[in-house]
Amino acid sequence: MTTPSPQHRPRSPLRDSLQRSDYERVFDVLERCDTAASLPDFKECVIEALEDTFALKHVSFFSGATFHNVFGDSAPLTEGKTARMLPEYRERWARYDVFGTPAAMRQLVASGVSSLAELSSYGPLPATADAYVRHFLVATWRMETAAAMRLILPGGHTALIGMFDPAPDKIGATEAATLRLLSRQLSATCRGLPVSRPQATLAKLSERQRQVVQLVAEGLSNAEIGEALSLAEDSVKKYVSRILTATSCQSRMELALLARSQGL
Repeated sequence: MTTPSPQHRPRSPLRDSLQRSDYERVFDVLERCDTAASLPDFKECVIEALEDTFALKHVSFFSGATFHNVFGDSAPLTEGKTARMLPEYRERWARYDVFGTPAAMRQLVASGVSSLAELSSYGPLPATADAYVRHFLVATWRMETAAAMRLILPGGHTALIGMFDPAPDKIGATEAATLRLLSRQLSATCRGLPVSRPQATLAKLSERQRQVVQLVAEGLSNAEIGEALSLAEDSVKKYVSRILTATSCQSRMELALLARSQGL
């Protein structure tokens, strides 16, 4: 059997639905993530790039060894309201996540993206997933738009990037198609990255981050750090979260020990 020449190969449906501006958004995200030196850096780049390029303010990055245990990630990255959503999600809703339903999983594996709008168009959601959407996403957090993008991480691990927004039409057909193309390229981009950063160091932190680390090492709470540095407590939480990720520390105690070992 002969291989069809390039001009006779069937066009991907994605190519027919995307405009130049959509490809530019894909390239913008890829350029932002191409400089990541490790998987933790890559995760941060993806969230920040989606926030800036697609105007998505409420984004989460969950990962796991298999698709089925992604929803139990003990240390996901969160941005916007997803940080405040996380405790209730873990306690009550993770096992009922709409993107863990069979229909969503098939869609995520086949195309890389699944959206609540698409799933709802196929027919009624399972009762538990419907409760998750109505009571948790909509009633509690006013999130009318929900979508997930699947990435294949180094070692065959899986990531699900959750994207949420109060606007019901935030991720329409064009955005979904653009994200599908992006999911393929991001998976290829991160395939060869080391799964952890080099040995933890504080040298690359900004001066403000180093100030926060010093106060963490002294045992101050987030509220006390905020008062000392004239920062809102939410801002301190974000600083601490990003510092933990940047240093590969798993807890404030580990960060404090690192700071003391490096003479900060």
